[in-house]
This record gives sequence, C-alpha cells and structure tokens, in this order.
Amino acid sequence: MGIESLMIWKMFCILGVLMSFFDPTFAENIKIITIDGPLQPILKMKTEEIGTDEMPLAQEIVQKLFFALQPYLPAAGLAAPQIGISKSVFIFSFDRDPNNLEGVINPYFVPIGEEKIEGWECCFSVMLSNGAWKSAKIPRYESIKVQYLNAAGERIEKTLEGFAAKAFQHEYDHLRGIVNIDREDAIIRDFASKEELLDFMQQVKQEDSLHYKKPNSKKL
Repeated sequence: MGIESLMIWKMFCILGVLMSFFDPTFAENIKIITIDGPLQPILKMKTEEIGTDEMPLAQEIVQKLFFALQPYLPAAGLAAPQIGISKSVFIFSFDRDPNNLEGVINPYFVPIGEEKIEGWECCFSVMLSNGAWKSAKIPRYESIKVQYLNAAGERIEKTLEGFAAKAFQHEYDHLRGIVNIDREDAIIRDFASKEELLDFMQQVKQEDSLHYKKPNSKKL
C-alpha cells in the first residue's frame, strides 16, 4: 500500500473512531454472521461486484469490516458477507498485523504455477458459532497474482506467496459463497470446546508466521 493510499485508509479508520465516539452503537451493531445464526444464508451467496458509482459504499463496507474485526485482532481478514453485506469486498493482512490490513474491492486472482500447500484454517463465522468448533485443512495455491481496487479506488496488482496467498484465497472464497468447512477438499477437525480450538489456532498461527512474506505490489 502506497503512502497516499495508507493515509486515505487511516483517514477512514479515524472517521470511524469519531463516529463510534458520537454514536456508540456504530461499532456495536456490526456483528459477524455465523453458520448457525439467522442470517447465515448470506454466507452461501455469491456476492455482487461494486459498481463504478459505488466506491463510497465500498469504503463504508471496508470501514465496517475493520470495526467488526477489532475485538479479534490480530487477525488475517474478514469478508463483507460475514457482516451481512453481499458485495465483493474484504479486508486482509499478509501477516495478521492490524497495521497491514487493507481493503480489497472486486478482486480476482490467477495461480502462479500449480503448486499447492495444505494448512489449517479457522473462520470467524465458524468459531463464533455455538458448538461448531471446527477447523479445516485446505489445499491453497502457494503463489498467486491478484488484482483489485483498494479503498482509494486505485487498481492494484500484487504477487502473493505463502500465508498472504492463503489468506487472500480464504477471503475470496467468502465472496463466492463458500465457507472453508464446506469445501469438498477440506479435511475437518472437530474440537470439544472453544478453548481447545483457540489453543490449536495458536499453534497454527506460529506455523503460519514462518510463511509471512510481504507482497510485491504495483499500481496499474
């Protein structure tokens, strides 16, 4: 993310903080939708792309995703369907660092080569549900080339490797109406309690940290 884009992103975050100060319900009303909740059908729907005249809406969605994720940081990302908005928008970080979270609008990707790596993933829409304590091992492309609009409306192209590619593909699945545990190629692991799942995910995060690679990026 360039300096100008980063300044714009931080401006949106500051604006959100101000809104939450004057209206405490602003952040409190943004909840993550779970697979056992009444709004769960939206998690199965393919999203609509953001139109050329909808950038203000996209920026608002990015801001809402940021606030919905705040209680769970550091985290890899969150997609618009997970807060009840069927639009092609998500946020993600290549290393779970909140400072590296960025807005992704109308994304697509192509694999670089056919090599895939398997890794365990959790999903907030699963782990926050009542009693559905599961993680999924998913084969993901090791390296991908992505394009998308950022929150400033700039067309971005990046090469993602390792964990960054994994996180991007996970959030991209949400835009296609796919939760990771529903993938046909997923290996599912069940846990007896949320605490057991969280302990397991700490181990997963340590393993993931070995594959944090800062993306190469350019504006188009």
